Formats: sequence, C-alpha cells, structure tokens
Amino acid sequence: MNNIEKIINKIKKDTNNAEDITYRKKIISKKEIYIIYNESLTSSNTISDFIIRSLDNIKNKSTLIDTITNNIDNFKYSIINNYEDICYYLNYGFTIILIENENNYIVLETKRNLSRSISTPQTEKSLRAAMDSFVEDIQTNIGLIRRRIKTNDLWIDSNEIGKYTKTKVNILYIKSIYKKKYLKLIKEKLNKIDIDGIINIGTIKNLITDENKTIFPTIITTERPDRVSSALLKGKIVILIDTSPFAIILPVCLNDFFLQTEDTYSKSINISLTRIIRYLAFFITLLTPAIYIALTTHNKELLPLKMLTSITSQRKNVPFSVFTEALIMLVSFEILKESELRLPNFTTSSLSIVGALILGQASVEAGIVSPIMIIVIAITSISSLLLTEPELSNGIRWYRLLFMISANLLGIKGLIIVLIILFLDLTRTNSFGLPYMYPFIPTNLYALKNSIIKFPIKKLNKREKVLSDNKTKYKEK
Repeated sequence: MNNIEKIINKIKKDTNNAEDITYRKKIISKKEIYIIYNESLTSSNTISDFIIRSLDNIKNKSTLIDTITNNIDNFKYSIINNYEDICYYLNYGFTIILIENENNYIVLETKRNLSRSISTPQTEKSLRAAMDSFVEDIQTNIGLIRRRIKTNDLWIDSNEIGKYTKTKVNILYIKSIYKKKYLKLIKEKLNKIDIDGIINIGTIKNLITDENKTIFPTIITTERPDRVSSALLKGKIVILIDTSPFAIILPVCLNDFFLQTEDTYSKSINISLTRIIRYLAFFITLLTPAIYIALTTHNKELLPLKMLTSITSQRKNVPFSVFTEALIMLVSFEILKESELRLPNFTTSSLSIVGALILGQASVEAGIVSPIMIIVIAITSISSLLLTEPELSNGIRWYRLLFMISANLLGIKGLIIVLIILFLDLTRTNSFGLPYMYPFIPTNLYALKNSIIKFPIKKLNKREKVLSDNKTKYKEK
C-alpha cells in the first residue's frame, strides 16, 4: 500500500466514508494520482472543465508536481505536506491532488457559490442611501467594502475561531486612521475565545462584550456596507465573519444609534430637526407610561382640573389599577410587534394594523382599559419605531418597566430616582474604552457638531480625537 492509499483510507475512516467526498483515480506519466473533493462544497463544472481537462493534456515527463502546477488551469493553488492541511482544505471546498511517491500535495480552489446574490437591505431600509447589503460570503462582503474604500491602507487581520466550525473572522481597519488601543483590546478578546463553533455574528458579539454588564448595546450590527465604510473612515473597527450577512462596528457610543446613513443626503438644518425628533422619541417611549402612572396615582395635583376630571370619568368602569392597565396594554403591543417580525412580509402590515385597531377598540368597549390609556400606549409604541436597533429597544423595555414600577410606588419621586440610576448606568458604561455618553460626557465641543445638532460637512473637517490621531479629513483645494 503506497502513501496516497494510506491517506485515502484514513480520510474515509475519519469521515465515516462520507458519500459526498469523491475520490477519482488517474494515471499520468505511469504514476497514480488521486483527485479528492467534497461534492457539497465544490463546483463540479470547475473540476471538470479546468482540472480534469488540464490533467488529461499533460505530457511532460519531468517532476509531476511541477508539471501539474505549471499546466493546470486554476488561478489559485497551494502546496501542502501534511494530513491536517488536507482535511482543512477539503472541508473548505478545495480539490486535493495526491501524487504517488510524493510527500507534497496540491490543493486547488474549486469552491461552489453557496451564498445568495447581493440584495437590498432588509432590516435597515433607507429612502436614498445605497441599496446593496452584505451576504453570507465573507469575500463578497469585503469586496463591497473595498468597492467604496480603494486604498492599500484598508488592512484585514484574519482569524479562525471554533474548534469544529473553524469560522473565518476578519478584523478590518484603516491603518492610517485607527487608534491602536482599540484594535489591541479587540484582538485580545477574540484570542481568548475558545468555543466549539461560531455559526452567526451574535455569538462573537456576546463573547467580546460584557454581556450582562449593561442592558444597552455597546456595539452596532449592520447589514449596510455604506455604513461600515463610513465607520472605517471615522477610525472605527469592523468585524466580519463568514456565513453572516451582518458586520460589527466598534467602539460605539449612545449617540451613534441616533445617526443614520441617509443623514448626509439632506441639509444639516433639516437633519438636526430629525435628530431632535429621534431623541425626543427615545424619551417619549421611555417615560410616557410612567409619567401617566405617576400623575394619575400619586401626583394628581399637577394635572389641570379639567384633565383630571376627564381621566377620572374615563376610568370609572376600569377594574384594574393604572399600573396594571398600562402593563396589560404594553405587553399586548409588544406581542404584536414581535409577531410582525416573525410573519412573512406580505402579511405583517395588515395584521399589525388590524390587530392594533381591534385590540384597542375591543379593550375600551369591554371596559378593560380607558381610552386615554390607548393613546398613551400608542404614542409610546409609535415612538419606539424610530429606534431601529433591536438591542437598544430591548434596553428601553427594561428601563420603561422600572420607571413604571417606581412611578406606581413613589410617583414623580420614583421617576427621579430611576432617572439618576439610568444616568449613572450610561455614564459608567464604555464600549472598548470609549465612554458611552461621549460626546456629552466627557464633553467634546467639536464632536457635538455631529450629535443632536448637525453642522454642515465643511465644518466637520476633522476626525474625533478619541477615535483617531489622524485628525484632518477634509480640506478645500
């Protein structure tokens, strides 16, 4: 038994003689060669049209391994010399050529295209921004970024994580812009990961952050290559993983969740008003139910007499307390929102509208809730729709509940106590060393030009010093 038969027998034993692994034998220059590939991962047309045909045309009698590499029609090949590498490349969609009495083996890239084509963003829709989004192939995703950032300064550090999945994880940054301390910290966290497998970007996201230290998100996940490119140009760092159509942007602060890619398409004065509305929506969805509970339970003297009389008359037949009433309606609306995410796109809008209308009207007619409570919860729910980051919405849910409980127990005093707790939580939080409340705390006057109020692009001619030492980003010629 020669060396290549031993290797083939070992592969068959280790894979339980998997049916999708093909072993094809040929004789070239009186030597046996075996072509091994995994049908599930490779392109049969590439193997047939380029590799097999090239091998059939080989007539040179010199060293066979040199002859094959010089004559084979394949743009990417490597030479390996151990069994572990054979298994690695075989499971990555490469074709292996084993040659009799040779200790080196040829691997040729013959990957099948297993990812979908580039489509429009599904979770981050925009009226005027770019209409392409990431897919499940990491090379395609890198191409979408390189299409926008055409420089040798775009560096990529490649890693493999997962004992069984060996998932490719790439760190992207612009060498002349990024700050070294952030990259060092990110690499340290990635190097500490020891796990069976990485199937999606959520696993990486939770492993590199202190998952339960704060309920607010400290990184951004996005499917938009234009958003990623913009982040890289600011000095931020991006993580891509194979098989995931999302990228991670870090470090981030709370203000980043209120900025949108399409903000650059309008005049700064119009975008400033839009951002004010976004922040206003944040506080409305966070505080409105709690304020209503506090005013109708403990602090009635703060309400005008006519309004108090109207609320009292509406609630005279409601069997529940204001807190219970609000909790029932909020839970009902959250269930509607979650069901909208799970149902097919063509049914979501109609079901949500019909569900909300029927639920609200039926609840009022049955005397379970008051009409004004429907208004309060509707305003709260509509305001939450302006916050598109799911993790931020989830954090708001918890604090909204905490505000409601404190308002029910202590009224306005309870609201103030929880506001202090929220402020302390936000100020003590950081994202890989970047203060979460930046640029408000610590205050950076220049960075404030692109926070709630957006200054014209010509006024934003420098990068933020917390993200980059390369400050200048815009000059007039």
